[in-house]
Amino acid sequence: MDRVVDRIGISCLTIPVSQPRVVVDGYNLVHQMPELARHIESDLEYVRDRLIALLANYQATRGVKVTVVFDGRGVQAGPRRPAAGGVEVVYSRAPQNADQCIKATIAREKHPRACTVVTSDNSIICHVRDFGAKTISSAAFAAKLVSGAGRDASGTRRQTSTDKPEMSPADVAEWENYFKKKGGSGTSKGWY
Repeated sequence: MDRVVDRIGISCLTIPVSQPRVVVDGYNLVHQMPELARHIESDLEYVRDRLIALLANYQATRGVKVTVVFDGRGVQAGPRRPAAGGVEVVYSRAPQNADQCIKATIAREKHPRACTVVTSDNSIICHVRDFGAKTISSAAFAAKLVSGAGRDASGTRRQTSTDKPEMSPADVAEWENYFKKKGGSGTSKGWY
């Protein structure tokens, strides 16, 4: 552990934390994305590749590690393979299915609290929460993926006319100074 001094001069210990990790129940998520679900019977490879591409974009723009788990029935590839954009792709092996593979992945994880599992399967949700992992429903995550598709090639979100502009570092500094001055005024109302 390292000792650091924060901005206001207080010394504290920093505890190394694992990079946030998102573990995705692949086909569970696909079924929440109508544009992919309609192709599941006719072109499963296209569906997986398109989902992996969306997850790679998410990974690049959010700074998280993404693992997607698919049932491995009928897949020729090995159990793990890197995909475009660095997404880890895992295919379960018989007799294990994807649900069991996700549960085992979280159980083996060194820092399960740094993990978020994307699924709507209640048995997975209950199991991974017992290890301290967070969960998000496949429907909610699908909405994030779709909204994240509105980013440019560098991963920067394209601004629309309804978006609020982001604050520059100079704007942040100006507001910090304002609140420092305001905080010293001796008011008893507190901050809201």
